[in-house]
Amino acid sequence: MTATPPGDLPDAATLAAYAEAVRGLLARGGYERSGDPQEAKRFRISHIEAYLEAAGRPDRRRTVHIAGSKGKGSTAAMVEAQLRAAGAHTLLLTSPDVHQARERVRIGGEPLGHAAFARLARTLLDDEATEGWSYFELLTVLGWLAGAEAGCDWQVLEVGLGGRLDTTNVVDASKEVAVITPLDLEHTAILGDTLEQIATEKAAIIRAPGAAAAAPLRERALDVVRARVADVGATLHEVAAECALRVTSQGLDGQMLDLRTPLRTYRRLRLPLIGRHQAENAATAVLAAELAWAAAGDELPEAAVRDGLASVRWPGRFEVLRQRPLVVLDALHTPLAAQRFRDTVRELPLPQPRVLVIGLLAGRDLPSLAAELLAGGETVIVAPPSSQRAADPSEVAAAFAAEGAVVQHQPNVSAAIDLARSLAGDGGAVFVVGSLYTVSEAREELLGVSGDRALGLR
Repeated sequence: MTATPPGDLPDAATLAAYAEAVRGLLARGGYERSGDPQEAKRFRISHIEAYLEAAGRPDRRRTVHIAGSKGKGSTAAMVEAQLRAAGAHTLLLTSPDVHQARERVRIGGEPLGHAAFARLARTLLDDEATEGWSYFELLTVLGWLAGAEAGCDWQVLEVGLGGRLDTTNVVDASKEVAVITPLDLEHTAILGDTLEQIATEKAAIIRAPGAAAAAPLRERALDVVRARVADVGATLHEVAAECALRVTSQGLDGQMLDLRTPLRTYRRLRLPLIGRHQAENAATAVLAAELAWAAAGDELPEAAVRDGLASVRWPGRFEVLRQRPLVVLDALHTPLAAQRFRDTVRELPLPQPRVLVIGLLAGRDLPSLAAELLAGGETVIVAPPSSQRAADPSEVAAAFAAEGAVVQHQPNVSAAIDLARSLAGDGGAVFVVGSLYTVSEAREELLGVSGDRALGLR
């Protein structure tokens, strides 16, 4: 998932049409744009289903559907890469995007082209039947239309929020596999304020007669998933019970894994993604891909697993961008994600001094994030991302100061990165973490890539 490199932009007319289409989509709003829980409480999916029926069910193809609190995007990318390596013509729908809206829709591993995106968006925006639809609803259906045009035979769908009433859950298929990735307290004003309530919303994507693949979960959440599987008559496969994982080596270029699944034992699988949690996501993704291919009547080739995992790129997730100083980007917003970041920092031989640049959106559990995030000894620089939903920098700073961190302020992400690199020196490390808005800004500045922000769309 990448932005458009400089010099590789489409012609001016196509780019203008794309920008106009994205503006039209953004104007529709919805929870993703506003962050208002009242928007999410209006979620419903019957109108989407009616539209899809009238359109001939462009969502109808073999499906792997993925819900969870953490790791669902990475897991989706790994599943899609394996299926594609096995010969599938894939549609991958994920959210949010890092740089461009069109990244959310990938055909055969590539973001939907500017022209196709603009044309399909215009078709939807001009249709009276879509009046009142949200940004996320429009983008999801746009993806299904693109997949139908391209003749995709498999799709991997990442849930946007929750599961039960998420737009992706209208998909017209029994679903070969429904995947539940690790769960945490998130969006509690919408999904509920207990782990069991959140698990109930997520597990609602499971349908019979398909299979369900569950990542390692806390027992309370796993009990909910088991109950859902029993209620609908699906088949449950638990990674913790059916797979054995060992990380044999790891570094700033990724890791090597040994993995045993019910199908076979894999030795020295190459995974470019960093962190123990990504190894666990890979185990879930391999089990899910094996189950999906088996549902289609075949055995997933070992080469597809190896080649698929080795090819995965997932920007902004403990992503190493530069050396001297080391610069790492990691999008995170839950205490579980913060804990995983901290554990990864402690496990790797990373240089000192370490400077943490953090920018968050409002509504996050700041005390818990601060308590989980700090690995020890970091200087913290707080900078707001360029979003109307940015958290108050003084509140973010107070949370980290309460944990004993030395905290500085900067007015924006760019200034914070400049200061961080100066403090770290050539031999240190800079970590840019928090909202995907923060990571996106940092990535565009450091890599010189052009995204929707350059078109005035952020």
